[in-house]
Parts: sequence; structure tokens; C-alpha cells
Amino acid sequence: MNFGEKLKKYRSENKLTRENFAKLIEISPKTLYFYETGQRFPKSMETYEKIAEVMQCDYNYLLENDEAFVSEVASKYGQGEARKAQALTEGLVALFAGGELSDNDKDSALQAITAAYWEAKEENKKYGRKNKK
Repeated sequence: MNFGEKLKKYRSENKLTRENFAKLIEISPKTLYFYETGQRFPKSMETYEKIAEVMQCDYNYLLENDEAFVSEVASKYGQGEARKAQALTEGLVALFAGGELSDNDKDSALQAITAAYWEAKEENKKYGRKNKK
């Protein structure tokens, strides 16, 4: 179950409207909609912690490895880059769908891909645009 599904399930089990739940976690109903549909992720760990506090769970329950990666990308580089990271992780999941890899091997592959992503971002900084002074 992904992050958005966990939010929807909580709302349903607790008979909360999107507006009421959004108010509890101090975000807009539209932002909650984007979270529930997987179009966006919280930009900060504080938001995850607030959601976990309201849901009375550990915030790690809300995160999967790929979602934590996408959230970190969003906080550093914005939603456009987060969508690319989301596509990358979804492609990786699709690659392993129905395969023979264990969950540990899948996690290791995701960690390797995310490490390569961060390394490429750092390397590209060297060749990016220079600010004119």
C-alpha cells in the first residue's frame, strides 16, 4: 500500500472528509487530493510527522523507500524533478513485477538507482549554468 492509499484508508476508516482531514494535518484539501492520488508528496519530513501524529502511527509507516526518495527530490529540486524521480521508481517497480527477486534484492536495486541519481545530480552541478556576477 502506497502513501496515498494509506491516507485514503485512514480517512475512510475514520469517516473523515478530505476537508476535515486536511484541516487536521494543516494542509489544503487540494494538496491532500494530490497526495492521495500520488501526484505529489509532502515536501518536508515535518509534514509526514504531522500526518503520522494525526493518524497515530510512526511516520516510517507512511514512507516506502521510493516515496522517501521522491519526497527528498521534491524538497531539493521541486515538483517537476519529483515527477521524474517518481517515473524512475515506477519504472523500476515495473521492471521487477512478477520477477524472481526477493524484497531485499528489490530494495537494494532501488537504493543503487537512487544513489546513482544523487551522484548524477552532484556531477551535473559542475557543468550547470554559472551565475553571472
